[in-house]
Amino acid sequence: MSSRIDFAKDAIVYGLGTGLKKFIGIFLLPFYTRALSVEEYGILGTVGAFSMFFSAVLNLGLDSATGYYYFKPQEDTEKGRILFTHFVIRIIGIVPPLILSFFSTPLSKILFGTTKYNWIVFASIMLVPIDLLMSEQSHIYRYLRKPWSYNIITIVKSFVNIGIGISLVVILRWGVWGAQIASITSSSIVIIGSFIIYTRRFYNYAFSFYWAKRMINFGFPLIWAGLATWVYNSSDRFFLLHYADVDEIGYYSIGTIFSQPIGLINMAVQMSFGVLFFKQYHEEFDPDKPASKKLAIAAYDLYLSIAVVLAGSLSVMGPILVNFVTTPEYINGALAIPFLTFSLIYSQSYQTVAPGITLAEKNWYYTFFTILTALVNIGLNFIFIPKWGFVGASATTLCSFMIYAFLKIYIANKYFRIDYPFSKYIALLIITSAISIIYPIAELVYKMELSLVTKIITVLFICSLPFIFKLISINKILSLLKLKTRNSE
Repeated sequence: MSSRIDFAKDAIVYGLGTGLKKFIGIFLLPFYTRALSVEEYGILGTVGAFSMFFSAVLNLGLDSATGYYYFKPQEDTEKGRILFTHFVIRIIGIVPPLILSFFSTPLSKILFGTTKYNWIVFASIMLVPIDLLMSEQSHIYRYLRKPWSYNIITIVKSFVNIGIGISLVVILRWGVWGAQIASITSSSIVIIGSFIIYTRRFYNYAFSFYWAKRMINFGFPLIWAGLATWVYNSSDRFFLLHYADVDEIGYYSIGTIFSQPIGLINMAVQMSFGVLFFKQYHEEFDPDKPASKKLAIAAYDLYLSIAVVLAGSLSVMGPILVNFVTTPEYINGALAIPFLTFSLIYSQSYQTVAPGITLAEKNWYYTFFTILTALVNIGLNFIFIPKWGFVGASATTLCSFMIYAFLKIYIANKYFRIDYPFSKYIALLIITSAISIIYPIAELVYKMELSLVTKIITVLFICSLPFIFKLISINKILSLLKLKTRNSE
């Protein structure tokens, strides 16, 4: 039970920090959507997708590799060598973006058919190594289980981003270029501050070719998995550019912004579950690992219960939320919210429910699954996007994540079987996703009048479903709270 309490506690603390970060992103939305047109917002989404592609290559799978190997040695000296090796590889990773930045003008021509966005493309390229260094720094707080320290750097970055973003985008009217500069500056300040104040103490300052080789070998298959993931997660924006226009990407980006609350829950789970699970697994002497399995089931029950309630609420209330936060010209973006929120749920599901492949170090499965799913995604994009634009792109994303989740969970359970109540999970996901998709389509496409009272009743019904399916209960919640209080005493 203590491991489950640790999971819930860490997830809550990480969730607070990540939640603030996501809230600030939404806080900036009213300012950005009034300072940027739907077209400019689409440009911001396009360069973001381009950056994600480049990041998938440069990442080298090192975040996953470091997280896996960090807990293998018992000595702090060796752990520090692993951290420093990761840090050095990230510094070396600055070189490829510097080279690519010289081609910003032709890349702008390829992406947008004009060279006038070359500085925006340049900024998006330089943001990649900065974000990877930011990731490297934040992961150290995870390994050391310092969620409050992680929250501090998150809060600092968020507030710096707000100040610079509003100054450049809203006051000085620098547009998309200003938004990119705000992201680069805020991340750079946090990386330098984090290193000087805290993380530098945990490096051994001895580069290890042994660990570098092991981490790169571990992470190499994940590069191709990352690229394929980019295909079914971000490539639809380029299909929208071809078959529609930048406005459609703007609507899609709005849907992405309003799905971020699910992203923050996912981030909280990722920051807490992996560390606790692998720690429990390596410390448990029973070869069947019953405590590890119990932790995995309890963690996913809790995650899915919260995630489907939030996704359903965001989807049903989507048109009201988008209209309130942005302007009426962005309201169609609410149609993408249910597809993208449930995509994120499936994304987190295959990471939490399927540890078997990682435990067996069979990472080439990731490559196979993601390439297969990416091919399916491309095929569906050719069919859905010409007919339904950004809504079709959102639906394609959902289908892709569902396929990947089912494949990965099926294979992972062959290496490390965990008896999850899958029938309950599937039933809950079908009911909540159906309600979530129907409501905004009925309101925005078929122009049906749906009262606020009707929506509130629907949200309350969705809230009751995890209890109906017995994934959580009042007694479980009370016992967790009592045990947490007892532990704190």
